[in-house]
Amino acid sequence: MIPQVPRYRALYNTLRFVRDPIAVIGAQLQKLGPSFFTYLGGIHRGLVTIEPELMQYVLQKNNRNYRKSPMHFERVSHFLGNGLLTSEGDYWLRQRRLIQPGFHRHKLAALTGIMQGVIDEFMLKFDKELDKGPSIEIFQHMMELAFKVVARSLFSAHLKEEQLQRMSHLITVLQEFIIRQIRQPYLNWWFKLSGRLRRHELLASEFDHLINETIRQRRESGEQHDDLLQMLLDSRYEDSGEGMNDRQLFEETAILFVAGHETSANALTWTWYLLAQHPEVVQRARQELAEVLQGRTPAFEDLPKLRYITQIIEESMRLYPPAWITDRIAVEDDEFNGIAIPKGTVVVTYFYGAHHSPLLWENPERFDPDRFSPENVKKQKNYAYLPFGGGPRLCIGNNFAMMEMQLTLAAMLRRYDFEMVPGQQIETQALVTLRPRTGIHLKFRKII
Repeated sequence: MIPQVPRYRALYNTLRFVRDPIAVIGAQLQKLGPSFFTYLGGIHRGLVTIEPELMQYVLQKNNRNYRKSPMHFERVSHFLGNGLLTSEGDYWLRQRRLIQPGFHRHKLAALTGIMQGVIDEFMLKFDKELDKGPSIEIFQHMMELAFKVVARSLFSAHLKEEQLQRMSHLITVLQEFIIRQIRQPYLNWWFKLSGRLRRHELLASEFDHLINETIRQRRESGEQHDDLLQMLLDSRYEDSGEGMNDRQLFEETAILFVAGHETSANALTWTWYLLAQHPEVVQRARQELAEVLQGRTPAFEDLPKLRYITQIIEESMRLYPPAWITDRIAVEDDEFNGIAIPKGTVVVTYFYGAHHSPLLWENPERFDPDRFSPENVKKQKNYAYLPFGGGPRLCIGNNFAMMEMQLTLAAMLRRYDFEMVPGQQIETQALVTLRPRTGIHLKFRKII
């Protein structure tokens, strides 16, 4: 028997869930166990789980019976279109096969220089911020850096600063509205009647125009660039030999923008937060950087050698996974180890809960990058660690994100000392990604 949260209790918890879903789900897991039924938003019947075997079954082994939940992804696709994140079925598979080769590690080598150039420019600006005072709110700076990394990797140098800032603002506003639609579905009638839906649709149209104009200019210029847009333009379907049309190009580009910057920004922010509390980890990281790089800027072939830097990032994403939750809806009736999963049930795979479970990790709240040493990784249970999801829909940009974070840490750890500003109350804010609710303030000091 799987425990169940009654509908009235789920409705009662809705406002608390909007404010702090991690606290609500955490309390339910502690009371009910690693899997339980509930009513999402007080309406949709759902099965919440942190059990690795069940998550693997849904995301990988029987993934054909589980589609992305319309409750979430129809809202996203309404504003951003039918790209890899939101599409399903044969169309998704065709797009994945088309785009996947462009994200293989050897294909990303050409982006190393672009990323490093953005990081170097960022640190020059960061130095000027330090001249005003040592205290820095690191989340906003990592958002700015990650957004520019994605923008430059997509479009080389073809976007002006004011365009970048406007696009970043539009994405943030649209995301916050989408989250409200998902978590408070009973208000969707009001959003439409009050005109709020229409206002956000107009903002989405402005975002469409900015992206489409950039794509049009590239097509008309006939120029060739080593960037992700060029990869998308050059991709050809195996069956027809044709490329994507303008609408498809927009949809895939928009998804890369939205999914590609905030996840990395959050992972980097939480990494700085953890490192500021663990100077011994910083010392080991700097020692590795000195031994591997010998004082030079890292090249693509150096990145696999930065093993401890990678372990730091992996452990940070265990404690604070940017993609902290996802869900799937059962297409047909199903059963797993005696659990009946009727057609239409939304299965919520709760990555944050799995990453913090004492059933899966020893002393799970402790920050310990050695959990991800080669010998310890072999001991991990399959699907206990899912920072990029799992199964066929594993995040296509995982190698891109790891490269970006490795290069950022390598550059900034060698350039700055840092520590926490005392007296802060750090809280998580679980939106589409897991961010700090009120930011994180650190004191930085240049050392080179």
